[in-house]
Amino acid sequence: MKYHQPLCSILLLSFVISLPQYATSIARPSSQTPSSHSDVHFPILYENDHLLAIYKPPHIPHHDDPDSNQLGIMSLIRHQQQSSQFTHPHRLYGVHRLDRVTSGILLLAKSSDTANILVDKFREKRVKKYYMAISAKKPRKKKQGWVKGNMVLARRGSYKLVNENKKEEVLSSEEDYSDDTKASTNYAVTRFFTAGLGNMSLSPCLLQDVDDPGDEEGVSSTPKTAILFQPHTGKTHQLRVAAKSVGLPILGDMRYGGGRVRASDATVTTTTTTSSIDAKFHRTYLHAGAINFEINNEQVCIYSPPPFGHLFSSSSELDDVFVGMMKKHCDGDDPILHHLGDRNTLV
Repeated sequence: MKYHQPLCSILLLSFVISLPQYATSIARPSSQTPSSHSDVHFPILYENDHLLAIYKPPHIPHHDDPDSNQLGIMSLIRHQQQSSQFTHPHRLYGVHRLDRVTSGILLLAKSSDTANILVDKFREKRVKKYYMAISAKKPRKKKQGWVKGNMVLARRGSYKLVNENKKEEVLSSEEDYSDDTKASTNYAVTRFFTAGLGNMSLSPCLLQDVDDPGDEEGVSSTPKTAILFQPHTGKTHQLRVAAKSVGLPILGDMRYGGGRVRASDATVTTTTTTSSIDAKFHRTYLHAGAINFEINNEQVCIYSPPPFGHLFSSSSELDDVFVGMMKKHCDGDDPILHHLGDRNTLV
């Protein structure tokens, strides 16, 4: 197996822990988002003989988008392979997707056989995934629980979550999830946990309202709640809709009422521009932060801290919040928890 120390410091710095019986990787991306496809980088977080994992920046679709003339991530990687910008020269196969707005860990297989194995693992729910998000709201309904319902296409490409019988948004906070709970092909199941961010000092770059009146649409734009998602299904916009359903729309997710981060013009210096500030702050704050699965008798665990540190005075503090949530709420025998506690010793 190979662990990579990427040269492109604009996105991440990788740290690795090797533990008996586990292949583990901790990757630390920065908050910088490329302003154009010519600037985009896909650092390799983890690699073995059968697959690799890359860091996917936000704002990039999985497939080519002819409407916006934007290349998808697989096409971009193929172009970069031709110019040797992407270090793995051989064909890669996609096995799962991340929404355009989502950053984080994306797995790619090196062969069609491995791709089929991984696709089956995702389908059979033998891959554990953890997503991290920030909301500008405080919990109104539940601080943790399950969100379940049918994903129904609404207007302008958005989705809504409805109960099959009552045709309304549904939230279940106590029930355990069974794989055969519903037969609906678009039935979505998400577990979520929250933690308040009121004790964390925000970055001086953020425009803050003392009385918190919110933006023009009445949505607060400063971070208040950290959300840890553990999806049990993989539907389009699933986590974004789940967050909205529990009254915690994801910060920056304008489609689902999350509001937009407002940065001060004072952050523009001789080395920065308004467009670079916009690229840094104006994103949906949702990140695929951890993944664990077994393949070829090897446990693969990858952790990528949320690249949201620019919202706070101390970037490492937010990472501590999410790691603390994982340790508190996730299964104690989850292999990825075995190495999270040692991550700070690597800095």
